[in-house]
Amino acid sequence: MPQSATVTTGTGIETVEPGQGIKHGANRVTTADQDSGRISVDLFGGLRVRAGGRLIGPRELGGTKPRHVLLALLLHRGAPVSKDRLISVLWGASPPSCATATLEGYVCVLRKKLHPAQTVRASLISTVAGHYAIDMGRVDLDLLRYEHLVSAALDPATSPADALPMLQQAMSLTESPLLPEEIDSEWLDDARAIHSENVRKNLISAANKVAGLPLGSSERWARLALQSDPLDESAWYALLAGMEANGQHAGGLQAYDQCRRLFATELGCAPGPALQGVYTRLLRGANEDNEELSHLLDSVVRLHMASQLGSSPPATALGSAISDEVNDEISHNTSLEQAFRSLNLLLRSVRSPRSNLAGALGA
Repeated sequence: MPQSATVTTGTGIETVEPGQGIKHGANRVTTADQDSGRISVDLFGGLRVRAGGRLIGPRELGGTKPRHVLLALLLHRGAPVSKDRLISVLWGASPPSCATATLEGYVCVLRKKLHPAQTVRASLISTVAGHYAIDMGRVDLDLLRYEHLVSAALDPATSPADALPMLQQAMSLTESPLLPEEIDSEWLDDARAIHSENVRKNLISAANKVAGLPLGSSERWARLALQSDPLDESAWYALLAGMEANGQHAGGLQAYDQCRRLFATELGCAPGPALQGVYTRLLRGANEDNEELSHLLDSVVRLHMASQLGSSPPATALGSAISDEVNDEISHNTSLEQAFRSLNLLLRSVRSPRSNLAGALGA
């Protein structure tokens, strides 16, 4: 029986039932939330703050620097941020002599702007031993909601079927960029780069989690990850494994060929063993009705693996009778000997088109 997943958000602990996600949107902060001093903040697609039943735009927060103070506190997920760090965020390596007093003034402005209810006495932003911290227990932050959804979905105890709707909701959030209006800010560029890398890794993990389920989410997420890094073998593996699980053998072979050509051009090497393994399985799946070809594929794979271990005989042994030396070398390995036999029979069959390799092997 599908189990629900418990997700912690800025407004408390919510239970995500199978087929559902955490509700969010313009009415996310309720009247009860306003009375308790809770606010909601969106960072995807641009900064939007809702407090006390009103929408506070970026400019209404007091200007660029007070806004950056708020963003720094939010991106630290409630952990205390030192005044020195905030001064560095605002002015870089050359702060003015009045930087500390000015910073304190910005925090005072934010406290007033973010105070959603007169009945709430405690400020959303607290001062702790030379540090500032924002109370994330009273903030519904879309970035945190994304992270909690992904964490709950990728939990080993969560089934792929239960994980799918949570991952779909999480990935829909990241369709909008993080704080796109904030430009010419090096520290925010760094934060966006870290976020983008986390999203890419999560896309790969999500694709692996739901491989084999319908709707094509696995393939779509793997391809999104490849858009960010076309040379990531783990993303290629997620794509090919997902296509294999859905019986898309021909499409998987085409994708592998694209991967192979890209790696040869950009890296000067072939895909790694994991990708070669899924490629072999795709070949077998695409030709599972052809017994003769299946025998040959298995033979080639065994010989390739033997060559990687340094135990394959010279290529000249193929197409002629296997020498006594070679027989002595592989007498301990029946599987490898059978592979050579299969390929020898194939080469001989070129002169006899009517020969049947599968029948010969069974003789």
